[in-house]
Amino acid sequence: LYAFADTVARPGCTLADAIENIDIGGPTLLRAAAKNCRDVSVIVDPADYDQVLAELSEHGNTRLTTRFRLARKVFALTAAYDAAISRYLETIAPATEVSLAEAGRDA
Repeated sequence: LYAFADTVARPGCTLADAIENIDIGGPTLLRAAAKNCRDVSVIVDPADYDQVLAELSEHGNTRLTTRFRLARKVFALTAAYDAAISRYLETIAPATEVSLAEAGRDA
């Protein structure tokens, strides 16, 4: 995922910078994989590498319970990512709300 929280924490971050750093494809791919946890293992936490590798070595696949646990982590991560974006956007004062040009788009 793009480092949205790091971007908006930088002094001088503009609204256009913040919007440019909202990842769309990454969360979509993660959520699609997690939705298919019956058949797909998706890892978003390096702390899970060893367990996944061990299960792959031992069984040729990960256990369903592991895939479900990993999917929960994905949805927690993407929910937290969306919450960070929402929190940032809530800080934009109504008087300075986004114009399409300010957000980096043509009207």
